Amino acid sequence: MLTTRQGRLTIVFAVLAMAAWWVLHNMIEEPPKPLRERTPKYVVSDFNAVDTDPSGRPTRRLIAQQLREYVAEDLGELDLPRLTLFDRDGGPPWEISSQRGFLLNHNDEVHLLDRVRVDRTGTTTTRSFRLTSSEMRVWPKLEYAQGDQPVRLTSDRDWLTATGMRLWYAHPSRAEFPGRAHILIAPTPPAAGHAPETTR
Repeated sequence: MLTTRQGRLTIVFAVLAMAAWWVLHNMIEEPPKPLRERTPKYVVSDFNAVDTDPSGRPTRRLIAQQLREYVAEDLGELDLPRLTLFDRDGGPPWEISSQRGFLLNHNDEVHLLDRVRVDRTGTTTTRSFRLTSSEMRVWPKLEYAQGDQPVRLTSDRDWLTATGMRLWYAHPSRAEFPGRAHILIAPTPPAAGHAPETTR
């Protein structure tokens, strides 16, 4: 028969064993539940869409290697998007490209990412230029674009760098470069056949 002391020790050991089992059981984490696969509503390869004004003239064209549309999220993912913004007064279009992008807010906003490039051909009164950055948002209906990452603008031998950009691209177009900016305007080379004057 167990003595009173042995009985008490047995009860203590039993309680400790139960407590240890309870702690160990609660320390074992349940395996995480697998995440539900994120599936687009539809996928379009070689995507090509053109918007027009009431008269039928194109206002913008968006092409992409692939579009993945997530309707519930109001989001479209774009691979290698190319956005053309047509000048309503018949001037050269704005050609914008990047590695990837998103369609947001019922397709009213285009968010371009990675190696963003904006090109516009010059005319008899304006020069061609190229603008590069890593990110840009475009609101075609507002004829407005904005970038919050460093940008570089080059035109012939002139260049400008800034910490961001705001662009109203409708005619007459204008741009703002908020924050710190650096600009270099190259000197005009002498006309052919005319050597620069020298002082004696």
